[in-house]
Amino acid sequence: MLRNFKVLTPSSLNEVLYVISHIDQPYRFLCGGTDVLVRMKDNPAYAKVLVDISKIRELAKIEEHKSTYVIGSGAKHDAVLAYAPFVEKYNGLVEAVAAIGSPQIRSIGTLGGNIGNASPAGDSIAPLMAFDAEVELRSHESNRIVKLEDFFIGPGKSVMKSNEIITKIILPKFDGLRSGWKRLGQRRAVTISKVSAALAINCVKHPNGSIRVADVKIALGAVAPTVIRARKTEKFLLETPNLNAAAVKQACEIACRESRPITDIRSNTEYRSEMCGVLLGDLIDRLVFGR
Repeated sequence: MLRNFKVLTPSSLNEVLYVISHIDQPYRFLCGGTDVLVRMKDNPAYAKVLVDISKIRELAKIEEHKSTYVIGSGAKHDAVLAYAPFVEKYNGLVEAVAAIGSPQIRSIGTLGGNIGNASPAGDSIAPLMAFDAEVELRSHESNRIVKLEDFFIGPGKSVMKSNEIITKIILPKFDGLRSGWKRLGQRRAVTISKVSAALAINCVKHPNGSIRVADVKIALGAVAPTVIRARKTEKFLLETPNLNAAAVKQACEIACRESRPITDIRSNTEYRSEMCGVLLGDLIDRLVFGR
């Protein structure tokens, strides 16, 4: 049973920033509540104060700008899934968000919450990282933009300070990139990823049948202390003159070596490492070769 905690309900973002700059007890934000309430039940010391931001409208907006899409940290997963430009151009993100939890979880859970948990298995993080997303962190005194790749520093840990809140996720616009996301879990739904991979890729097909990778971004989830970009794999693919079966196989092997998985209750090191290559190969097959 949850007991002995306080709920604060600021009515604007400015009030939120003021409140969190003056709290002297462990606190957490409450928006969807799909994670924080479970954790408080397991560990009452996890939060003594909940700051309810679920009614702050500006945090729930999704807006299109000239070169970016800006997603409020309080945007529900269902809102992301229903946003037409994402369905059309950011298939990897849509696939990942559609796999989060259950329909009930997606109707109240938020994108900012999924990021703020800083779980290496957070499903939305890999595709967002593959799209070079950034987050805006605001406090009562300042605001700053941080690349999502630099936001995480360990399992459940980030660079966000105690007086800051994630207000926006900034998603750059891209031309020509096809994207996808895939994971392996204990079940097909309502499960935590054992390993996941996101790929955004643009290829040029030449008249002689060869394929050159013009742009590629790869992120791997649940195979390191944080979600990671597979930079060495990206570099190899960009420098490969022809993306044939041998090149794909070599790229998948490099991705396996870039992973740094652990053995835990869900899976083991060897399986996770090998599956990085399998998932990447599957995504390349689908997005490049249409198989």
